[in-house]
Amino acid sequence: MTAILSPAIKHYEWGDFAALPDLLGLPQDQKPWAELWFGTHSDGHATLQTANGETQLKNVVGDLPFLLKLIAVAKPLSLQTHPSTAQALAGFARENNLGIARTAPNRIYKDEAAKPELLCALSEFQMLCGFAPVNESIDRVEKLGLIELAKHLKLDGLEKTVHWALNEKSHPTAKNLPNHLQALETLYPNSGGVLVALLMNHIVLAPGEAIFLEPGNVHSYLSGLAVEVMTSSDNVMRAAFTKKHVDMNEFLATANFFSETPKLVSPNMASHDVAHYDISSAPFSVQRLKVTSAISLTAEHEVEIFLCVQGQSGSLNQGQACVLRRGENLSLTGPSIVFRVWGDPII
Repeated sequence: MTAILSPAIKHYEWGDFAALPDLLGLPQDQKPWAELWFGTHSDGHATLQTANGETQLKNVVGDLPFLLKLIAVAKPLSLQTHPSTAQALAGFARENNLGIARTAPNRIYKDEAAKPELLCALSEFQMLCGFAPVNESIDRVEKLGLIELAKHLKLDGLEKTVHWALNEKSHPTAKNLPNHLQALETLYPNSGGVLVALLMNHIVLAPGEAIFLEPGNVHSYLSGLAVEVMTSSDNVMRAAFTKKHVDMNEFLATANFFSETPKLVSPNMASHDVAHYDISSAPFSVQRLKVTSAISLTAEHEVEIFLCVQGQSGSLNQGQACVLRRGENLSLTGPSIVFRVWGDPII
């Protein structure tokens, strides 16, 4: 019998009121549904039914090295980055020594893990990701009449300009902003974060396209529905666009300030119906299965999670996920799209 998971539901203010309930076939409840967590992280345990009743997934499979999410973005997320392993270990120990409770709102390091992330779009998905080449940014902001911002870029470079923009209390409102930034200016007028957003790459993913975010990558999700896979971590350094705790010093110490054009992850097509998102530096692996006829799959790793994002596939319906241990089988019968995720064991 397939062990169906019940995810932890996150109702953050930037979530979408309809996208995730519709995906799950549930009525809307006037709450913003932001994320569904299928994993064992202490901030959001998935559960499943056993012969002894409902229990946390962790009690059945132990701690998973990865966290699988469905994410629905209706309003921009915070301007944020995530730590490396060394930064997470040091930060977690430092906050413990300071006596900051792990559940305190000003706690930054919830665990000792880095947080690389793979995002695969299920709808058009817009985001700010990394910093654009400085010459392109100078040209863009000069055309918008932001002369002081352009001057800082020319004289001080990117990193010092970001420091200046975020640490100043208020900035003149920019006019004629690009369409993808107008919501930010409306929600956060005169914010230095909007100036920083002007220096970033605007990425638009089509359904099925994916992008990988290394630790230190500065980003903000703007809109869309996606699957996210990451290490089992909730370490987030925020700088703007949020009511949550902001630690500017930690954000600036963690962020990468080099300019580059982000590269999408081109899947390795193991077959016509199996796309493997192969990332050598990631401690997890992700496949996207296009099920067109009845198939039987056998788990080849210690623990695997399967998530159906489209269609009805017999054992899994749209929005459902299940867990398999090594050697266990899953039969899929109907036209559907299913993600398969596994990770390196925790040592």
